[in-house]
Amino acid sequence: MRGALHPATLGLIVVVAMAAGFGLGRWLPADDAGGGLVRAESDFQRRLKAAQEQAAVKEREYAIIEDASARLQVDNQELLASMAALEDRVAFFKRMAAPQAARSGGAEIDMFELLPSSQPGKVRYRLLITRNTPNGAPAAATVRIRLAGGGRQEALQLSAPRFQLRYYQQFSGEWQVPEDFTPERVEIQVQSGGVSIERSFKWEIKSR
Repeated sequence: MRGALHPATLGLIVVVAMAAGFGLGRWLPADDAGGGLVRAESDFQRRLKAAQEQAAVKEREYAIIEDASARLQVDNQELLASMAALEDRVAFFKRMAAPQAARSGGAEIDMFELLPSSQPGKVRYRLLITRNTPNGAPAAATVRIRLAGGGRQEALQLSAPRFQLRYYQQFSGEWQVPEDFTPERVEIQVQSGGVSIERSFKWEIKSR
């Protein structure tokens, strides 16, 4: 028949078509898989960036919370210290107003405490000397401080060791602790009106 393909030629065409189909089947899925990997990687990068941004926000929030908590602790410590000082003052005036206090007439070391300092090697102190006198007439007074420990003694200075004592005298400040010295106690001597009194306090730094 004129125009009919030779069987060998037809067979060749079928083989070529099958090979083309096989090659197309190999390459198209590979391209699709590559595109999927690219999309997955891009999606992962977006999620990673979002997670990093969220973590940074949380970190800033935690830093703000920690700072606020630290400030609150400082405020609470200052408030407790103020309340303690007020309680000490109220107790002091109650003692001064008591009838038996007005009759005694002598000087007393009413309060002494050591507090931590922000300066290394230093300690804060508070000292209250009272005088229960019925007429309120001032009297000359002198106070001496000695630091004792390990068989040694070191003199400590106050801002005004000589003063006029009427009802009470308050001292506060900082002491430099001598190097290579381990304090054990603080010895305080007060002289007023020809009378000398002494008290020894344990070297103990309070937390407030």
